[in-house]
Amino acid sequence: MNIHLAPWSSGQDASLSRWNQGFDSPRSYFSSPFHYGVDFFFTAFTAKKRYICGQKFYYSSTKIMATFKAEVYAHQKRADGTYNIKIRVIHQKRKKYIPTTYYVTKDDLTRTTFKLKNQKYIDATDDMIKKYRSICDRMGERLKSMTVEQVVDAITNDNGEHFDLDIVAYARQYILHLKETGHTGNALSYQVAINNLVRFVGRDSVSIKEITVKFINDWIKWIKENPARSNPEANHGERAQSLYISQLRAIHNRAKKEFNDEDAGLIRIPYSPFKRVEIPKVPVTRKRAISTDLLRKFSELPYSLIMQPGTNRYNLAKDVFLLSFCLIGMNAVDLYTCTDLKKGRIIYQRTKTKNRRADKAEMSVRIEPELKALMKKYKDQTGQRVFNFYKLYSSVDSFTAAINKGLKKIGDDLGIDDLEFYAARHTWATIASNEAGVDKYTVHTALNHVDENMRVTDIYIAKSWDSIDAANRKVLDYVKLSLDDVTEKKYIPKNKRVLPKQNL
Repeated sequence: MNIHLAPWSSGQDASLSRWNQGFDSPRSYFSSPFHYGVDFFFTAFTAKKRYICGQKFYYSSTKIMATFKAEVYAHQKRADGTYNIKIRVIHQKRKKYIPTTYYVTKDDLTRTTFKLKNQKYIDATDDMIKKYRSICDRMGERLKSMTVEQVVDAITNDNGEHFDLDIVAYARQYILHLKETGHTGNALSYQVAINNLVRFVGRDSVSIKEITVKFINDWIKWIKENPARSNPEANHGERAQSLYISQLRAIHNRAKKEFNDEDAGLIRIPYSPFKRVEIPKVPVTRKRAISTDLLRKFSELPYSLIMQPGTNRYNLAKDVFLLSFCLIGMNAVDLYTCTDLKKGRIIYQRTKTKNRRADKAEMSVRIEPELKALMKKYKDQTGQRVFNFYKLYSSVDSFTAAINKGLKKIGDDLGIDDLEFYAARHTWATIASNEAGVDKYTVHTALNHVDENMRVTDIYIAKSWDSIDAANRKVLDYVKLSLDDVTEKKYIPKNKRVLPKQNL
């Protein structure tokens, strides 16, 4: 006998109402007086699973509910002979297990079925399950669209009511991630901001619940009154106020994105205090490009005497700065890590933006004749990478630090305040656009930037490096740098110097 239940299986009350109206009567599905008796039997027990004439009947509801059960598994015996009680969650035909804080021995379990028999643990797990069901009830219709993972997340965090997060520890985890992915510049920027926050509160941890409008405003005021230790005269903290607060906001937003699930109704971090804070504006960025004349003087600086190759930061800074300039502003991290040298071209993915770009920010730069001597000087003889900087310095951070220290000395010699490595990139772009006659679109492309106005168009245009090669050639022809002599003279102590033979 085939019995179709779908049209009237949306719940007992609803089905009875439809029968009274004469619609979808179950009698239309039965053909004998016997079936009328079955009709009464079924309506009285709609909410439970029944067998009628060998057929299975299931109560079907529009409300999809998660089910919970306390279980112990014999194969999960611990070294101390105990077993952890787990709450099995079934939702959308998928299972997930929630460990509890309760551990039982074989004495607390039935011998053959491994079911709980100790009433203490039965009551405790029943209370947990009641709590979980209550949380599911509060979710209402949202439960239908949730995965079992989302359900478990919701009930274990109790809708965020007891959630807390150390924003300092969270930020440092993110900083470590930035370093590991090669974003050392961003990592340093965040590190400085978080260190300042720690100085402000006087402790090494800050609950995300402390980040209020008043807290942020107090920090802004404090930054103004307590400028950076390294340069207390700089802008009276104006730039720091903007950057530090913006960086904390970025960390706060990142945490909200990670720990909140609006679709599931999980709002563990409900507040957005930064929306009600007036963050000081960043002062106009100082132009970091140096003039063509200064660039030429830079290239003509004599090398310092060295004890052994690769140890002099002054000489390293000079060489790497000029390498970057002639390679269209290639970043220090990319010079340190690049591995692909083919047919006279360096091919790399720009570390700073590769994770934000569909094309992985791929860049290909032709090695111009001016670079022949420097390429040979720093060539990695093993072939593992293009340059041997990784053999001279153990990490990108130490490599970058050495360059910056060397540039500071060079800046002092040339009268350039705060000479930075990034100035090589800025200088190339400025000379290309203002002096060498390269159009701004080509400059933009050569710097591997993405034009938001051209993003869709760029999808359909095959990338060509010809215009970039031509642009770089124009720049180098204009500046006329002489980079042939890259030999560093070695310092010899007086006691080891050999005097020339004298004619007797």
